[in-house]
Amino acid sequence: MPRSLIALGANLGDREQTLRRAIARLKAHRQIAIVACSRWHETTPVGGPAGQGPFLNGAVCIDTDLTGRELHAALLQIETDLGRKRSQRWAARAIDLDVLLYGDELIDTPTLCVPHPRMAFRRFVLESAVEVAPDMLHPRIGWSVRALLDHLNAAFPYVALLGLPGSGKTALATSLSRSLGGRWIADEVPLGPSSGPAESPSHVYARQIQFLRHRTSTLETGSWPDRRGLAVSDFYFDQCLAYARVALDDDRYATFYQAWVAARKEVVPPKLLVVLGTPAGMSARPAEHEHQSTAGLPGVDRLQGELSRLAARGGLGPVLYAGGGDAQARFDEVSAAIAAMQ
Repeated sequence: MPRSLIALGANLGDREQTLRRAIARLKAHRQIAIVACSRWHETTPVGGPAGQGPFLNGAVCIDTDLTGRELHAALLQIETDLGRKRSQRWAARAIDLDVLLYGDELIDTPTLCVPHPRMAFRRFVLESAVEVAPDMLHPRIGWSVRALLDHLNAAFPYVALLGLPGSGKTALATSLSRSLGGRWIADEVPLGPSSGPAESPSHVYARQIQFLRHRTSTLETGSWPDRRGLAVSDFYFDQCLAYARVALDDDRYATFYQAWVAARKEVVPPKLLVVLGTPAGMSARPAEHEHQSTAGLPGVDRLQGELSRLAARGGLGPVLYAGGGDAQARFDEVSAAIAAMQ
């Protein structure tokens, strides 16, 4: 029977009574065996309409022979029976039941995504989950539930944005830092004149090393000014690998990779990596503020593939896929994620 992890929450009506009724319904299901239930934790709402009351949150670890989709359907039925009405996103609710983990399976359908795409950076989820399933692994990230919570407790409050030039990274970074009282870290690399696509291989390699050195000095742990204050960068340190993989031949890339491995030990890793798509109606293109552009690279599609592989390779900690929606929607999504990590 796959071991699964479920999150519970409520901020309308008699919250504790409703949550206890949900647990009772799970216990009564003949294909579900409850392994452990967490305590109830009162938390401040994150995202959604203003003026909501506080949530009670908890988690339950179960064994079940239901499939992931069948378990999700069972939870939806319990929500409906207990008075859940769906209207505005992240609005107040009588009951909320989410499948966080279903064994080590990856499920990605229009109606169900497991692991839950936001569980890894939501403190209100992890603090309950660690009580019932501390050693359960997040199969995309490769970290245990306990390790994810430890990361939120120990990491610098630093958010890195990853995306193609033209994806709106700088606009989002400046908006977040300004609105949330944080610090914007710009990807400002002083460059000499470029000969464009006709650059020699050695010149291209030198430029990639220049980016690497500048980003290393910018994100160096020893020079980080404030461990408590939020910082948002319009670049991700590891993106150096993607650009180098596209721009360099195999031998030069191997040399570059060794330099990157050494440099990565010196920089602050992000508490949250945000992956951006290209907004609708905007082609991926170099912008004046995007110092490392796609100019001179064999293909934007290949670069996009390399960036996607970087974000999906596991072991990075929490990753938020913010998509290519309108600017306000992406701002709201990332702001809520930052608040959820507090």
